[in-house]
Amino acid sequence: MIYDGLRVLDATHGIAGAYCSKLLTDLGASVVAVDALPDVRRELFTYLRTSQVVGGGSVEDWWQGADIVLGGLAVLDDSRLGPLVRVSISTFGAGGPDSGLELPEQVLQARSGALSTHGHLTDAPLTVAGDLGEYVTGAFAALGAATAWYRASRTAVAETVDVSMLEAMLLTLSTVPTLMARFPGGRKANFRFVMIPGNEPCADGNYVGITTVTIPQWLALLKAIGREDLCADDELISFLGRFMRADEVHGILQEFTMRHTAAEVVDVCAAVRVPAAIVGNGALLPEFEQPRVRGTFVTQPGESWIRPRAPFRFSAVTDRALTPPTSVLADPGVDPDFRPARPDFRAIWGSPRPQSAQKSGDGLGERPFEGLRVVDFTAFWSGPFSTAWLCSMGADVIKVESVQRPDGLRFNATVRPKDDPRFYEMSALWHSTNLGKRGITLDLGSPDGLALAKRLIETADVVTENFTPTVIEGFGLAYDDVRALNPSVVMLRLPAFGLDGPWRDRGGFAQTMEQITGMAWLTGYEGGPPIIPGGVVDPMVGTHTALALVVALEHRERTGEGQLVEMAMIEVASAVTAEQVIDFSAHGVLRDRRGAHGVYACDGQDAWVAVDEASDPMTGLERAAWCATRSSAVAVVELLGESIPAAAVVPAYATLDDRQLRARDFFQVLDHPDVGTQEYPGWPMRMSGGPQHAWRGPCPTLGQHTDDVLREIGVSDDELVRLRAAHVIGTEPLDSGR
Repeated sequence: MIYDGLRVLDATHGIAGAYCSKLLTDLGASVVAVDALPDVRRELFTYLRTSQVVGGGSVEDWWQGADIVLGGLAVLDDSRLGPLVRVSISTFGAGGPDSGLELPEQVLQARSGALSTHGHLTDAPLTVAGDLGEYVTGAFAALGAATAWYRASRTAVAETVDVSMLEAMLLTLSTVPTLMARFPGGRKANFRFVMIPGNEPCADGNYVGITTVTIPQWLALLKAIGREDLCADDELISFLGRFMRADEVHGILQEFTMRHTAAEVVDVCAAVRVPAAIVGNGALLPEFEQPRVRGTFVTQPGESWIRPRAPFRFSAVTDRALTPPTSVLADPGVDPDFRPARPDFRAIWGSPRPQSAQKSGDGLGERPFEGLRVVDFTAFWSGPFSTAWLCSMGADVIKVESVQRPDGLRFNATVRPKDDPRFYEMSALWHSTNLGKRGITLDLGSPDGLALAKRLIETADVVTENFTPTVIEGFGLAYDDVRALNPSVVMLRLPAFGLDGPWRDRGGFAQTMEQITGMAWLTGYEGGPPIIPGGVVDPMVGTHTALALVVALEHRERTGEGQLVEMAMIEVASAVTAEQVIDFSAHGVLRDRRGAHGVYACDGQDAWVAVDEASDPMTGLERAAWCATRSSAVAVVELLGESIPAAAVVPAYATLDDRQLRARDFFQVLDHPDVGTQEYPGWPMRMSGGPQHAWRGPCPTLGQHTDDVLREIGVSDDELVRLRAAHVIGTEPLDSGR
């Protein structure tokens, strides 16, 4: 494995830290966890601690031998010699007025703005179930640790990584709400909604999840269900328009779905390339054909229940062999009477640290991937999110679109074509995932465009794509083709369901993965249908993918060997929803909707507070009556004063003014010719080695850097004129995305 010999000490106590070290373990690291396996949620932590040594006891016993240590805020200030990288995972991060305050994930959803965006306007705000904020924080921590290690192991300069769960959740559990409200056409309004189409009931008692992110997908769905008459209804082509006519749209959809099984509806949608899936849960997910064929679920070592495999697949290294968590003192070959009272790290880790083949890191500055080139064919959110990390760490990321098919996320603007012909430059989400990149257009469907793409690939260190597998293969750009052009290249392929198996050619979005892997199953009002969290899988997958790319670059730096990195979205989503499958496999327990409990209405218009039920001495009814007589601000002060974790539900757009985020400079001001000056969220980790600011510039306009990039690979000015006339390149889309 790539991190063979890397020694990690995990002194954290929750899911975020355990998931961080689980990912590093999957990649080959030798992890010692200070905590023993707990009695509560024991199976979950057995999964997270697989192939680790547990019950390490005192941090001091392991400090001198560790390369990386994971802990709380205290590790940032520990100046003892030892680990080259120290990672702090905390609720609010270091510095700022709320540093040191601890809030559980469900309560922190209120402070992050996520709670205000989920659920129905006529009901209480809806908590996203499944501890997803914990998992995504752990993924960011692993990404920060891997990137810091890449630099520190070469420079021998110790680094710290400061991870804030608040920032991680703001970045992932809602869709750039501070930008959405302030971009052209946006509104500063407290607005929560449920995506439509969403999860519709079917004749067999199952739910089917249908996703129409683009206008063509919505129109294709209407035609597939026999309602082509609605294709001319411009109001229904937008999420908001469908939401405002929710009862009507649900009726239209259910008139079709209730006459078919969920599997039949999926087949109808797949035939017209509309993403759809049977809504899964802990019982259904392992039985679906695709995960069965690909071996997504395996038996937990030493147990009878199943759990997901690692979310990464690397062509140059084999998967780690899984072993049960082992106690640090439980060596069956040693008489218990003669075991040492304190562990010696040398018995587990030995003495030498792994050494990089590179002798000097003098060239690695605050952006350690400076000098690397990434040719990025990915679109929408998850792929561009992963390459955004490489870009912010210094890589030259060349974003490839075409005038025939620009990135579909460009058309996710609040401004409509009739209001501004440059609406395609005004999507807040597109901006947030493409900051600092260079943008070019190439029509891969033309011989000239494809030839130029191949010449560009020859200059790349990394190539990324997230089409359905047959698309890139149809261009002759599968991994074997790319490797023939550039033997040392790292290629990322990011399909929805994987590069093989019966579902390989199906498209899928974040919402599809939330439906199929059980995220939607757990999220919803008691007695109501499943409700998707609304896109969290995209940045979740993007974070895991960025980690995989950093690790693949580590491998290439050491060995000179490129490789294929396969990241199936469904397998990342399965890794963070493992507890549902584990509970059903181990105990036959099928979890149901979490509901909206723990969220109470306060005095005032649409004023709410989230309270940690586990710490609350009152019943839900008693607390509801108590909150109704107080403003949310007063309620929070009184609750915190009684050591009951609580937070007011903050409108998502208002988090721009959060005092903790302001104190930590989470937002960065950038100027763009089409949307003006805006404040963009950064990353939820601060690395002492830099960079000080996440972004090097705004996102590119369509085709902005085409001439510059093509000149770099030898294209003449006369040739550029010819290519532009043939629409092989250009700066304006040939249609409006409808």
